[in-house]
Amino acid sequence: MSGNQSALLGLRRVQSAAVFFPSSTTYTIPASGWYRLSAVGAGASGGAIFTTTTGGAASGAGGPQFAESEVYLAAGTVVTMVIGAGGAAVVSSVSGTGYAGNAGGNTTITCAGVAITAHGASPGSFTVTNAAIAPGGLGGTGVTGAQFTADGGPGGSATYTTNSVNAGGSGAPGSPRGTGGRGGNAAATAGGTYNYAAGGGGAIGGFRGGDGSGDGGNGGGAGTGGNGGDGVGVGVSGTGGPNSLGRSTSASADGLRRTVHAQTTTGFECGFESIIDPFSALTGGGSATGDDTGGPGAGSIGKGSTTNTVNSYGGTMGSTGGAATGAAATTSADYAGVGCSTGGAVSKATGPATAGAGTDGLVTIERIG
Repeated sequence: MSGNQSALLGLRRVQSAAVFFPSSTTYTIPASGWYRLSAVGAGASGGAIFTTTTGGAASGAGGPQFAESEVYLAAGTVVTMVIGAGGAAVVSSVSGTGYAGNAGGNTTITCAGVAITAHGASPGSFTVTNAAIAPGGLGGTGVTGAQFTADGGPGGSATYTTNSVNAGGSGAPGSPRGTGGRGGNAAATAGGTYNYAAGGGGAIGGFRGGDGSGDGGNGGGAGTGGNGGDGVGVGVSGTGGPNSLGRSTSASADGLRRTVHAQTTTGFECGFESIIDPFSALTGGGSATGDDTGGPGAGSIGKGSTTNTVNSYGGTMGSTGGAATGAAATTSADYAGVGCSTGGAVSKATGPATAGAGTDGLVTIERIG
């Protein structure tokens, strides 16, 4: 056996699976050693607006911040974690009365000599003023006390164009790959046939969601290997960004999908690709037409329709696209997985418009040496 093989086996003996903490608690370190403490703030909700005649615009929320440190902790050290709460959903059910979203809370880790904060995301907004822009929410940012930090990406903006509905996508969380990608912007052409546009969700690693423009343009969700494609033109949907292998699929690099389409009041189930260094092992692609869910770390397509209810789902540590209906049923921008923020939601003619809640933050603790 070579020295390199021996060293690798030794690393595997020391490295252990991450312990996940989705709610506030304390944890007692079982054995002295080096530990990686990782935290992500909570996601925010996008803006929402429903109007019976004139239309409107709602922007996406920003992505939460990521913070991480590797520290030596003695056995018996008590680690205290406070998990940030996701921004509550907002619902516009009275024509012309819109709502800005709600911010995500901060996630903190404290113990002897350690004080880490991962800041939550800022919410989306709305407008019913002609030619005005509803700016996207800012990504989580601020002093963290951590050795490594990465801010969340900003949410996509939405421009109100006469008699149209426009919904921006949400920004992605920060991660070990750096700042999260921004959500896609939305600006439909006035006086068209479809009268809507929606931006795609951003992905980790700085990849942006596709912009939606023209008449009925939907931006594709960003992937962990590239930007989402822009949806420009009449009823055009942009392509989903590739996964980490450069493949045009929302599956992870190992070919597996880790999402389940089962809408509930709390989104739907989805997971991490690894329980060893989980925040780095996120390799999914963005979603496009016919594939509504972004893979792990990726964003979902912006969704628009003149006849159907639309929903947008983002993958674990990814983000959701915007959701817009030009002339029909409930518009909903739902969420999925830790660290997700939601895109804007806007509906014309038939409401309500619902921008789903951002998800709560998360902490992981891994023994690394």
